[in-house]
Amino acid sequence: MWTRTSRAWQLSRHRWATRACVASVAAIAGYEYDRHFQASAVARTLRTFADITIICADYKLNFQPEHGIEYLNTIHERAARRLLMCCKENGGLFIKFGQSIAVQSSLLPPPFRKELSVLYDNAPSVAVSEIAPVIERCFPGRTIDDIFIDFSPEAVASASVAQVHTARLRSNPSQVVAVKVQKPEIKLQIGWDLFTFRACAHLIEYAFDVPIMWSIDEVELRLREELDFEREAGNSELANRDLDSLADRWLRRVVYIPKVFWEATSRQVLTTEWVDGTSLVHPQKLVVEGWSNKEIMQQMASLFAFQIFVTGNVHGDPHPGNLLVRQNPSNAYWREPQLVLLDHGLYVRESKLFRRQYAEFWRSAMIGNRQSMARIAQSWGIADTGMFSSMVSLKPPIMSGHRHSRNHAQASTEDTDEGKSKRAYEQQMEVKRRTIAALRESSNLPPELVFVTRNMNIVRANNQSLGTPVNRVQILGQYAALGLRRILVDEALSSSRRYDGTRGVLPSRDTLLNRMVGVLAGEWSYVTFRLALWAAGAGMAVYSVWARIWSAVTGVPRIKDLDGVMDEAMRRTLEKKLGYQIDTSLFNA
Repeated sequence: MWTRTSRAWQLSRHRWATRACVASVAAIAGYEYDRHFQASAVARTLRTFADITIICADYKLNFQPEHGIEYLNTIHERAARRLLMCCKENGGLFIKFGQSIAVQSSLLPPPFRKELSVLYDNAPSVAVSEIAPVIERCFPGRTIDDIFIDFSPEAVASASVAQVHTARLRSNPSQVVAVKVQKPEIKLQIGWDLFTFRACAHLIEYAFDVPIMWSIDEVELRLREELDFEREAGNSELANRDLDSLADRWLRRVVYIPKVFWEATSRQVLTTEWVDGTSLVHPQKLVVEGWSNKEIMQQMASLFAFQIFVTGNVHGDPHPGNLLVRQNPSNAYWREPQLVLLDHGLYVRESKLFRRQYAEFWRSAMIGNRQSMARIAQSWGIADTGMFSSMVSLKPPIMSGHRHSRNHAQASTEDTDEGKSKRAYEQQMEVKRRTIAALRESSNLPPELVFVTRNMNIVRANNQSLGTPVNRVQILGQYAALGLRRILVDEALSSSRRYDGTRGVLPSRDTLLNRMVGVLAGEWSYVTFRLALWAAGAGMAVYSVWARIWSAVTGVPRIKDLDGVMDEAMRRTLEKKLGYQIDTSLFNA
């Protein structure tokens, strides 16, 4: 009996050992196959699921009212660090995911912005031997040497999904070009990465009741568009045509967009002319080289205001790394900067209705028409304007106390540790409640609005990094006035249509008087808009003089620019009504 039991136990142990060996071999084989043939797509997916699950569990188990503010902040820091490590280890599109989270830090605790902002640094590049096959697949029957001469062995720039090399065209050896090549693993990883992104969004929405799934389709669409370099080339040429056909002579002269070479461009390879210049990432270098910060910012603010209000084709990522400054080649007499705009992968196309509403919103703000502002905001589905202004301004709210904190300032000093912990928890849960409400409202917003406000606030940060040399709000207002006049006059002069019972739908020739009235209404709108801008500028000049005198008398530092005045007004409003403070240094790095 004992012998039979012993033998059965040995056979069972042998079977389990065999199964363990087979499972181990299968796991190792699967890992190696994934690493060598799938660019570690499966491993990256599993790592992401594990990290997101741990983060969710950490919040569910430990984010409790009995814990103090320091402990709650520790949870945020722990989650942000884990998310950062996940993005860095995965690389590729996960770098872009992390960057998107960092940009939307108005909806998240401050540690997420602090940790994830490092993802904007230069990403590691791959060797030429790894990207050469990408180029050769895009141009069948041709090698990299058949297309380019002197292809640089090292990348001059590297981002999350692509890297840039310098070269000369074989067809035109005198032409130096910038060759942007998609990294080879991206094509293999994108399907898995987008699946993982969608699955994690489902998990977060289910675990925390945060409505984010409405935005996933739009995010996926934008990411796929950014990976199509033929589309980027088309965006570049569209922006150039807008400058040539719609911009004034000054703007055409001071802004340059590099030429695209279509014979060496495909969905994964983009070839443009190489332009030497100084990046706005290094503002101190611009000063050393003798450039005028005021001229640079005048050009930058005018360019993007022109896109927002006049053309409707808006660059979605105008951060300093996508802007160069060089000597204007059309000016041989004095030193004049010319702005070079790069990276046209992310563009938003504004509808005519949105462009008109947005320009009218600015006009209403300038002339003080609150009813018109409320009507436009309501048409966009905005209810909680406090949290909405924080979200679309991309300025993270930081809890500084309960909404009635001023009324309880003295009592708070006598609170127990338990009471303070509970209040800190309630404050952060209030942030969550308002965030959820804002996200639900965001599902009804015009999709252009978030991209436009993102563009405007990055430009605002660029202005601040250069010392706020221009009145950005005045420039935006001038182009809003110009764009609104163009829309109103075009509508007045365009042919309407009428229905004829015999001949069907026919063009309707409005009377000359009606058209003249429409044109005059457009011109009157423009004149009153510009007068309001002039009055605002004059008021700011008076305020500046008064503030300088007050500062000299009291020693209190003065706010030098309109951006600063608006920041301070918003900060005080949110402090009073919502219990928030505005961190205005979000994009200053």
